[in-house]
Amino acid sequence: MATAVFMVLMVCGYWYTTRDISTRFKLKRTFGWDVYFLVALYGCIFVLQGVLAIAIVYMLLWGVSSVINHLPQIHALSQNVYYHRDFINWSFLGIQAPVVIMLCVSVMLCLFRTTWSPGLRLNTAGRKQLYKQLTSANGVEGILYQCMEQGDMVYITLSSHRVYIGMVHTARCETSSTDNVVVIPMISGYRDRQTQQLRVEHNYAAHYLENWITPVSEPNNALNFRKVILINQIESLSLFDPATACGFEKLASIREQPMEQTASGDRTLLL
Repeated sequence: MATAVFMVLMVCGYWYTTRDISTRFKLKRTFGWDVYFLVALYGCIFVLQGVLAIAIVYMLLWGVSSVINHLPQIHALSQNVYYHRDFINWSFLGIQAPVVIMLCVSVMLCLFRTTWSPGLRLNTAGRKQLYKQLTSANGVEGILYQCMEQGDMVYITLSSHRVYIGMVHTARCETSSTDNVVVIPMISGYRDRQTQQLRVEHNYAAHYLENWITPVSEPNNALNFRKVILINQIESLSLFDPATACGFEKLASIREQPMEQTASGDRTLLL
């Protein structure tokens, strides 16, 4: 009996966690023994609901038995009845029937919850809201989701000092070795190892404009230039605004001018 309860508990927990959208995200971000505890947690919820259903039936039968035994008209015509005791002692194939009913109720509730789950019937706006809530606790996922939702550009620096600036097409963040982000590049280059300044190698944006390449153009489109970057290869990630970047570049050039003038004045005095 205990084995049957444990099996139903784990099966219901696994069935629910692999089919509910929000719970599936949690499961994919869980490792080791935490996976078993998460599955067991949701399985316990369904089993407890089955126990609650049996308790409700027991209380109803107890109430009916009490009413029958205390009504003079009914009590005088028959012996005392104890429907609640008969229900608890009832057996089915050598197993107590309440346990079988409890397990059946748990399985039916699990199937009902996964079949009619609100997450399975979400429209596009509902799914976006769900993904926004799920990614709000993770900085990387939050930035990637913002870029996909609002169309912002992302600035990605890899551990190899390669740099990609572009639009986020898709992202897969399930905490596995194959997690990746697909970027449609606008600019690519590398960071100088000494000065850490960006050295541009390829200007994809200019190439797109010159050849009239868009995400839906034929025969070539922007998706043909997409880059798949593994999440574990990313060293830093941030939003990129061209206007802000140009402002920072101008500010840096202004700060360098007085230093150059001072250096030229010192050389004049030495001469």
